[in-house]
Amino acid sequence: MKGNPPIVYIIDDDQVVLLLHKIQVKKQQLFENIQAFFDAREALENITSLDDKEQRILIFLDINMPKMNGWEFLTMLQQQNILADIKVVVVTSSLSKSDREKSAEFNLVIDFWEKPMVPDQLIKLREQLGDWLLGS
Repeated sequence: MKGNPPIVYIIDDDQVVLLLHKIQVKKQQLFENIQAFFDAREALENITSLDDKEQRILIFLDINMPKMNGWEFLTMLQQQNILADIKVVVVTSSLSKSDREKSAEFNLVIDFWEKPMVPDQLIKLREQLGDWLLGS
C-alpha cells in the first residue's frame, strides 16, 4: 500500500503545548501534513470526513481535555466506520498507572507518553513505525 503520505493530528487543549508539539513533529521532517486541533470534537469531525481508505493517520492525543476528553475521542473514533489506517500516541501530563492501562484497551493506541513530547520519543517512534511511515 503506497497511498498518500501520513497525516499527523496533534490534539491538545493547551495552545502552548499544541504549538510546542507541532514544532517537535515538524523538526523530524517526516510529515508534510500536520493538523493541530484545540478541540477533540473538531479533530474527530475532520478525520471522519476523510474518504481515502488508504490514508495513514498518526494522532498525538491528550487525555484531559474539556468538551471531549481523549478517552471519549478514542471511543468515538473506534465506533466510526473509518477505513483509514490510524495509529494513536497518547501524550499526557497524567502519571496515573490506570490511564496507561486504560490506553492499552484501545487497539488504535500504540504508545503512551508523558508531556512534553521530546525528540528522542519521536526518533524511537519513527524506528517503530518504519515501513508504515513510508507506505510500504
